Amino acid sequence: PRDIPAYFHSTGSLEAKRQIKLISKSRGQVDRLTVEEGDMVAKGQVILKLDHREEALMVEQAKIKAQTATRELERIRGLVDKGLGSEKDFEVKKELAEVAVLEHRLAQVRLDNKVVRAPFSGQITVRHVELGQTVNVGEALVDLADVSPLEVRLYLPEKIVSELKPGQPVEIRSDIDADVPLMGTVDRISPAVDPSTSTIKVTLRVKASKGQTRVGSFVRARITTDTVHDAIAVPKSALVPEAGVIYLFVAEAESVLKIPVTTGYADDEYIEITGGLQLGDQVVSVGQGGLRHGSKIRDLNAPEESSDDIAAQEADTDATSETGEN
Repeated sequence: PRDIPAYFHSTGSLEAKRQIKLISKSRGQVDRLTVEEGDMVAKGQVILKLDHREEALMVEQAKIKAQTATRELERIRGLVDKGLGSEKDFEVKKELAEVAVLEHRLAQVRLDNKVVRAPFSGQITVRHVELGQTVNVGEALVDLADVSPLEVRLYLPEKIVSELKPGQPVEIRSDIDADVPLMGTVDRISPAVDPSTSTIKVTLRVKASKGQTRVGSFVRARITTDTVHDAIAVPKSALVPEAGVIYLFVAEAESVLKIPVTTGYADDEYIEITGGLQLGDQVVSVGQGGLRHGSKIRDLNAPEESSDDIAAQEADTDATSETGEN
């Protein structure tokens, strides 16, 4: 007896949890480029810089104007407090000072727009610009993808989805290396059924694996929907399909019987036998292609007789022969 799970197979593509295209907020020449396609970046890391010498000077100029306007406002406030200035002059200087401060902030924003930073940690998937290239406002610079973790979106029948729950493990294999499964889990299950396909979207979370996981890679998912515990199971190699019927060769004394069986769930190596076989039966799993119903066999798994046992049997045979002659 062994546990045999039931699987549902589906296919999809690895997708980034989020993927964006960073565009230029300012016009200028790229004078510093710090990333290349495939590079991992941290949140806030500088990706590229545009020539910003003019904007830096404008920030200094606006800063000086704001400081001058603020000092003038303080001077007028002191005169008003002493009764030597008018409230009207104070209000005028106050407005001028506020405008100067705002112009300083605006100049700083324009300077900041010359520096492009990563809004979140991820991987550079596409670089659209070259060092020294002049870009315009709204032009694409790089594509950034959050690849940890990756996601797979599957569209499954409602009956299958009813057996799933968030956090359930899912075996995922990539065509890059189908022998090495990826670690996946059910992340989200859509509450709605697509009326055009009668399917439900299920999002899987896949742990990134260097060299095996790339955005856009085709993958195959195997989802466990049920498990039969203590099932009567035999190796798949023991099955003998013939004319639409599945047979097994079962050992009976020194011969074999060819019996039809019904099957159920199966995994990579074993298959459940739901009818025609009893627990404890001996089944031929190798070489059954040359057998027929009633063929004589010898159990190679049986313990071999010792030389003393063989000698004793031969002695008994000789004694019986002698007695018969007498």
